[in-house]
Amino acid sequence: MGLKRFIAFEPGETAVGARSDGVVFVRDGFSFWAFLFTVLWLWRYRLWLEGLATLLVLVAITLGGEASGHSFAASLLQLLVGLLVALEGPSLRAWRYRRKGWRESAAFLASDRAEAELTYFSTDGRAADAASAAAPPPGPMSRRRGTSTRSAGFFGAMEQR
Repeated sequence: MGLKRFIAFEPGETAVGARSDGVVFVRDGFSFWAFLFTVLWLWRYRLWLEGLATLLVLVAITLGGEASGHSFAASLLQLLVGLLVALEGPSLRAWRYRRKGWRESAAFLASDRAEAELTYFSTDGRAADAASAAAPPPGPMSRRRGTSTRSAGFFGAMEQR
């Protein structure tokens, strides 16, 4: 298997240089279980309003498809909603932690969660600082001043700039 991107979130009251035992790791990328069990996956990660909104959209698609005689099209739309949640669900989780005041303390590549934990707790933040210092300067196609560089996928518009 390939490497996956993980984002580590620490509670807001944790000191900037310290490592907390309450760290939450969010794997960024496609979630098969979110595709298969869309609403239940959202509720499992305590995304109550998002899950309820998705449930209402899925019910509306089903009822609309049955009433208009386009049940096949309704099924395809439900699959697309599942695909959207599977692709953007981890971004919703990250957005939830940021909204609750959690601090994004690290982002790195690992093959699974166990390796992500080992990587996170074995470094003291110097590896991430060295990597950011070695990054090339922004080129002519870089973002304009005053815009946010943090990406939260499709739901990035919800983030305050």
